[in-house]
Amino acid sequence: MRCCNDPHLQSDESGKIKIMPIYLLIPDSPGNKDQIREIETKLKDIIPELRKITSIEDIAAEISGKTETKIVVIFVSPVLPGTSVDNIINVANRYRHRIFMVLVSNEISGADYKRLIRSGGADWVAAKGSLQEVPELIYRQTLPAESSSQTDTKPTVVSFLPCLGGVGNTTVALEVALQIKLSKATRSWKVCYVDLDFQTSHVCDYLDVEARLQIQDILDRPERLDEQLFELFVSHHSSGLDVFAAPRNKTDPCEIDAAVLDPLLEMILQKYNYIILDLPVSWFSWTIPTLENSDAIIATGINTIPCLRQMKATLDAVTKAKVPSSKISIVMNRVTRRLVRGVERKGHVQSVFPNEKVFYVEEDSHMVERVNTGTPAALSGNQGKQFAKLASFCTSIGQTAKRGVAI
Repeated sequence: MRCCNDPHLQSDESGKIKIMPIYLLIPDSPGNKDQIREIETKLKDIIPELRKITSIEDIAAEISGKTETKIVVIFVSPVLPGTSVDNIINVANRYRHRIFMVLVSNEISGADYKRLIRSGGADWVAAKGSLQEVPELIYRQTLPAESSSQTDTKPTVVSFLPCLGGVGNTTVALEVALQIKLSKATRSWKVCYVDLDFQTSHVCDYLDVEARLQIQDILDRPERLDEQLFELFVSHHSSGLDVFAAPRNKTDPCEIDAAVLDPLLEMILQKYNYIILDLPVSWFSWTIPTLENSDAIIATGINTIPCLRQMKATLDAVTKAKVPSSKISIVMNRVTRRLVRGVERKGHVQSVFPNEKVFYVEEDSHMVERVNTGTPAALSGNQGKQFAKLASFCTSIGQTAKRGVAI
């Protein structure tokens, strides 16, 4: 069973669990000593069995003559001296099957990050973050090689489609994605969340992670997208959910078309079992093809007359695009419940959508606090239960999907 709090566990060929040694290396280097102490404290809280060393040579004896042992070295250097990255890459290239290096620093160039990933034995984590990405990277090293390959089942794609701005489409979609990733029955699935709003994306704020999808890098030359660049675009959350989201950019909106999106989405389809798409309110040339190739469409709105009218117009447009109606469901967000008679104004919804499957999500008094602290309801104990029915519906779609459809 996977557990991010125990990233030092790995299975041997017999299926038994053994310890993967994890070392903390903090070389003498220029930088803020207070920041280094803070990083060390965070890492020791996340990984209690962390062993501190002073040089790479200190672990030579650990791997010498022990071909079955793989170790992790967390290299902390907020300010990188000139040759540090080169030294780490040299070690990663030479001992990739024996040592996995995690570089923790304030910043790193895109070119150096690609070199780290290309080595096959190293990765990078931002020193100024929560460092929750570190145990996730280590956990991936414990997976058998065959477990990372796709199964014969088709990856499931569910599109969340807002009918108006401000209806909570991102909140609902994110909670469902986390519910699926954290559920006992589906935690082994590789789940990702793709925010297709390239101008005002905010999902990474909800998760307190960095938005890394630099869509401008492939805008003019989509063929540039390769494995290394793809890895640069992924934001890894400690829950195991991967996120593709662009940094906010109000002044330079990208003119995205299908030729740009296709390579990215095709690569995502190859790497994940379950894909949540968060679509923007505005429709583009790629909106209908994306909906057509989704296994389900979840239209989100709130229970007001103007929004119900917009939802009806949106679903009419979806139907006109010949998307099968059996794939469509509705989420009414921020509803108020009465003590006896259930959801307020439920009759309004039923009169507009008499034949659609409707899910109701209650108004949440703790939502502002959770958004400000980067803690979604799914990570807050029982507070995520109201999304359980919707997540169960989406999971049932994933269990019946077959490979063969591509966006």
